Amino acid sequence: MKRLMNEIKTGMVVQFRNGLYHVGIGVGVLVAIVVSQLISANILSLTMVGIMLLIIGGSTLLYVAAILMFERDEDTISATIVSPLTIAEYIVAKTVSLTILATLESFVSFGGALVIMYFQGVEFEIPNVLILIISLFAICIIFVLMGIILAVRYKSITDFIMPMAVVIIFLQIPIFYFVDFTDTWLLLLFPVSPPTMMMLGAFGQMQNWQYVYSIGYSVICIIGLFYWAKAAFAKHVIGE
Repeated sequence: MKRLMNEIKTGMVVQFRNGLYHVGIGVGVLVAIVVSQLISANILSLTMVGIMLLIIGGSTLLYVAAILMFERDEDTISATIVSPLTIAEYIVAKTVSLTILATLESFVSFGGALVIMYFQGVEFEIPNVLILIISLFAICIIFVLMGIILAVRYKSITDFIMPMAVVIIFLQIPIFYFVDFTDTWLLLLFPVSPPTMMMLGAFGQMQNWQYVYSIGYSVICIIGLFYWAKAAFAKHVIGE
């Protein structure tokens, strides 16, 4: 546990020194300003979902790739491989530290937008803060794990960009279910769908089955993606 905590702290320090926290807060402030000025209160929740899936999801994948590729260039990963730290601990440490970064960006984006709209006198439905926080953590964890699965296959950001764009576009598909464009349950199988439903539920009412699906399937997706990330790291980093 001690070496895991040390790795999480080290990861956060490296991310800060490389300016990722500055970028994340900057992006969050920009998003907050744009949302507060251009989006009406009646579509606020759907707008937040779209921003989460597209902008924050995309930036999270870039953060993951930047850190992994930096550590490869600095041979930090090579040192990690021969250290007592296990692959599982390495993945957990990276997931925790990068999820904190992504969630901070989310809080600045959404919290900032709500604060600005409040002082502008805009009336909006105040979300259930607990459900919103849980949904943000869940979707950020999913994006970080997906970023690891994807990023370990590439050695440069330029090679990573195109596959990342494809993944981001693919993950937008469930939005058609949540805007009632289609009611096919197949879209609920996407890993981003359960936290997305939870996020929307924070602004309204959720039925019992939605709670069970959102929480239960989020856990299943996170566990599955964790083992996939662990296998991908072992194959493409250790096995290379």
